[in-house]
Amino acid sequence: MRIELKDIPLREALHFLGWHGTPLEPELKAQIQALSARALAEIQPRIVLRHFPLDARGHLTGTSFAPLGEDVRAMLAPCHEAVLLAATLGAASERLLLREQARSAADAVLMDAVLSAAIEEVCDRAEAALRREAAAQGLYLTDRFSPGYGDMPLRQSREICEVLSVNRAIGLTVSSSGIMIPRKSVTAIMGVSRGPVARRPSGCAGCSARATCLLARRDGANA
Repeated sequence: MRIELKDIPLREALHFLGWHGTPLEPELKAQIQALSARALAEIQPRIVLRHFPLDARGHLTGTSFAPLGEDVRAMLAPCHEAVLLAATLGAASERLLLREQARSAADAVLMDAVLSAAIEEVCDRAEAALRREAAAQGLYLTDRFSPGYGDMPLRQSREICEVLSVNRAIGLTVSSSGIMIPRKSVTAIMGVSRGPVARRPSGCAGCSARATCLLARRDGANA
């Protein structure tokens, strides 16, 4: 599955820079927009996703994968099916970062934030498409939950990658230390239910680790 991005949300890029609503200098805004345009010209977003029945224990049928953590288990409790997703910006994103690191440390930080915003936008669009498909069948989709969010162990990213055979599908690999390559990649799980499901507050507001996360959004941050 391919998703073509035509823009990268400025507010999301600012979030990854740790911005919390202070006045934004026009020069910084222009630089982020210029880097966003450069990224859009080169990245090649790709996604792989698969549906799996959920058994009574919360395991994905036909796999050895079982989501860990009270938060994700509670989210999936009313669901009969789960969707695993992996997305990446492709090898071009790694080259972009390397070029900026060689040219300017400051621009490298900005490009890193731009690419982080880009992969989130890719996932948001894929989720929106899944949500429309579910609604057309009279089904309901939970939130998107990624390893490392709330109390779901980060190590489960590797397990999701193994289930989805991401290397062959989208050119995504996982290092021995658990780092996804390209680094601008995301794994996630969503649940599918026959009845309405409670939605958590979006983003940081719904994460049980928000109080100790340095990147957590704060109220009043508007670009």
